[in-house]
Amino acid sequence: MATWLSLFDSTGKIKGYLPDEDGYPKVMKLHGEDAENFRSWFVAIALDMVNNPHKDWNTKDCTGFVFYALKEALKKHDERWFKRTGYKGPVFEDVKKYNYPDTPLGVDIFYDGEKFVPYVTGYHLLHDNVNFVSKEREFAKPGDLVFYFHPEDFIFPYHVMIYTGNGFVYHTGPEIGNEGEIRYVRYDDMLKANLSWVPSPLNPHFLGYFRLKMIGD
Repeated sequence: MATWLSLFDSTGKIKGYLPDEDGYPKVMKLHGEDAENFRSWFVAIALDMVNNPHKDWNTKDCTGFVFYALKEALKKHDERWFKRTGYKGPVFEDVKKYNYPDTPLGVDIFYDGEKFVPYVTGYHLLHDNVNFVSKEREFAKPGDLVFYFHPEDFIFPYHVMIYTGNGFVYHTGPEIGNEGEIRYVRYDDMLKANLSWVPSPLNPHFLGYFRLKMIGD
């Protein structure tokens, strides 16, 4: 099991930070097959939940949905995992570098601007845990995140979706008397949506495609 002690060198500094100072430890970065297997599980788990919400998923909002799919993608997918989640989608190889929650950072794999924690807000997910890719779809990869900003929504101004390669999967967010739902929308259909949700550089609410810092490619 990973421990915090293993992160520090003899001077007390955290090992493995990237020279570009993107704020995410190198020891957590996934590369090559690990990165691809993580992406595959991440997208497949999210899509599976559209018609098969997993029995152990609790935080029902857009960021909670992303966090659940992300952490489950990093786990060992053994018989107990399938029984616990009820997952019915395709199967891939597991990430080999580490498996959640036994990561180099333990369960605290997100940065909140000051420290690593188990969860962050949509604001900190955007500003501290992803790198900007582009506002153009051609540069995005499956498993990248898509962010929108609606300042008129004082409670949940940031909204995040998972890009699947041919569409977007996301939780609509809770409303009074309604916990919301998970949806999958094809890219072409998103272009026909309300203008504030169109994934286009012409939409000021569309912030673009972003890549999780834990993906090192």
